[in-house]
Amino acid sequence: MTPALPSVRDLRSWARELEAALDRGVDEVQSLLASPQGRFFRSLAARFLIVSAPLVVQHPFFKTPVGRLVQLAGGAAVLVKLAEFLREWEPQAQANRAPSPRPALP
Repeated sequence: MTPALPSVRDLRSWARELEAALDRGVDEVQSLLASPQGRFFRSLAARFLIVSAPLVVQHPFFKTPVGRLVQLAGGAAVLVKLAEFLREWEPQAQANRAPSPRPALP
């Protein structure tokens, strides 16, 4: 027997479950990044990006036309700015954050 394709109702149900799982994951990551361990991790990640920026711009991606444009625009400087933002960013804890409204799927 040939298996039947999932119905539209099943696909919508799976989409809602996926959205709920992603929302929970984002909330957990934000809670982690707001903790002292998260601050330490952000500091380490920022240091790594700053130190490795010259090596990152040697990646084969930067040999493509888009990569050359990024390199021309100062790819290493952009990575360092991103690392500085990551290091200085202070996420709000989950208790302080209001849930964002989500549109319902039809």
